[in-house]
Amino acid sequence: MERNWRTPAGFARDFGLLVVVMLFYFLLRALPPERPEFAAKVTRELIAFERSVHIFLEPGWQSAALEHRFTRDLADALYTYLHFPVLALAGVMAWFHSRRAFELTRDTLFISMVLGLAFYFLLPAAPPRLMAHLGYDYGFVDTIFGGGARFEYVQPGFYVNDYAAVPSFHVGWIALSTVAMWVSVRGYVAKALTVVPTIAVAWASAATANHLLIDMFIGGGVIAVAFLVSRRWPLRTVARSAYGLWPWRMGPRPT
Repeated sequence: MERNWRTPAGFARDFGLLVVVMLFYFLLRALPPERPEFAAKVTRELIAFERSVHIFLEPGWQSAALEHRFTRDLADALYTYLHFPVLALAGVMAWFHSRRAFELTRDTLFISMVLGLAFYFLLPAAPPRLMAHLGYDYGFVDTIFGGGARFEYVQPGFYVNDYAAVPSFHVGWIALSTVAMWVSVRGYVAKALTVVPTIAVAWASAATANHLLIDMFIGGGVIAVAFLVSRRWPLRTVARSAYGLWPWRMGPRPT
């Protein structure tokens, strides 16, 4: 029988690990050398692709949001403040729902970090808000960092990577949160409400010119791949298998 894991100590252990891994991830995310011209080229290619399939809608969406101060401020606020609270809420809901739901959500998050870092090192992409600054003006306005914002997006300097637009984990991780919350609640209304954060953050990402639609699709694709991998190879099982290969291990194998 599986030991009782739903205890205050278990909660502290599980979420302490999550916080440590996320801090380490953001440190690694900031390490790739800046390649602004290459990052701009990647984004130009992505915009060209969107135009070819007639989904380059972001300039119009942002223009509509900028028509009213309320919608501009709403987009800035959603992009700035909604991300981590929703992640935390989804993690807590999954933890109380079932061990499997929590571990699957956690493993998907961890695997997506590895895949995301590969993108940031190998294929840096500029956010649309920086394209005019880099010499390619598509009509985007930097609403959060470009002045006039009422909300401050605070990031320590050693965490900043201005060319990490692809994949968009602002949307991808919120989509993962939606899945975790969806399975943790009952009733049509409650399940419908779990979808709201994904829609809100996707709209805000475009309205603030932080991501293209294709960035969001790639973010969702990375999450889907990470989810499938984590279902096939749970990290706990992988860790136990690796532990069995350590010739210097001492004591009984963990259970």
